[in-house]
Amino acid sequence: MAALTEIAMILAQAADYPSERIVEICLHAGIFLVTTLFIVAIFRQPYEITVSHQRRSAIEAGHGDRSTVFENPLLRPLLWIMLSMSHRMALPRFKAWVRQALVSAGNPNYYSPEEYLAVALFYGTIIAFVIAVFTVTIGGFSFISMLLGFFAGFALTIFQLREHANKRLRLIAKKVPYALDLISLAMSAGATFTEAIGTVVRERDEDPFNEELKVVLAEIELGTTRRQALQNLADRIPIDMLRSIVASVIQAEDLGTPLADVLHSQASLLRLQRSVRAENLAAVASVRIMVPGALILFSVILAVFGPAIVRFIESGGIF
Repeated sequence: MAALTEIAMILAQAADYPSERIVEICLHAGIFLVTTLFIVAIFRQPYEITVSHQRRSAIEAGHGDRSTVFENPLLRPLLWIMLSMSHRMALPRFKAWVRQALVSAGNPNYYSPEEYLAVALFYGTIIAFVIAVFTVTIGGFSFISMLLGFFAGFALTIFQLREHANKRLRLIAKKVPYALDLISLAMSAGATFTEAIGTVVRERDEDPFNEELKVVLAEIELGTTRRQALQNLADRIPIDMLRSIVASVIQAEDLGTPLADVLHSQASLLRLQRSVRAENLAAVASVRIMVPGALILFSVILAVFGPAIVRFIESGGIF
């Protein structure tokens, strides 16, 4: 009887609330439940925090360690929690995409996918905290806006990585034909493949494509076959033209075709494709520019003949 009485009292109290208040409470409770289930589903994977192979190799080679938010003593405890959460994420495909994006972007700070996801979680938490403080300051608290702020910070960090990777890939795509020409000229002059690449690398050491060629040279010097080193280059830089070049070089090795001629023909083909693409873009631009040109012409006509048209209408000349 006591339990029934308590249930009746709860229902009576709930009946006194406005319907909007009940809907708001149910909505926040549902969002909290969905968020909890989402976190449990993602972070169910066991984890083990390790240093990335690139960073370990750089430290063992004597290079200075990186300078990131992970090295900040004030932020390290919070980032350690974020790193543990990112290691627990059961998202293998997304982590593989982040790894590929980091490699395409050059990864100057030797981030592992889990470390970069931890940075994204950190910035999402910062934005969510700022939004929570702002909403409390103005006299209310919105869990939905705080959750949206967290996802916005996380998504912006991932978007920045993708944009940086795409920018670097575009720079590499522009440099590939010229690098192939230089390599083919050096090989035609009697240099070997590795010597020709070394000549190209020495010209501009900080160029993104030259950085990748330096990795190819390092792999060949460490005993990797030329075929495998070039295949690794195509895997690091997911550009269709580079994959076709690597496939042509491997085929030339199998058939015994002179490699200098293959590289020269590939460079000529890339320049031809770039010219065709530029012509297509110019043709499309000429069609698109007609719309703003027509609008500008129409506005000029209105500016010139507008007063006369208004005066004609006011004088009753239309009737």
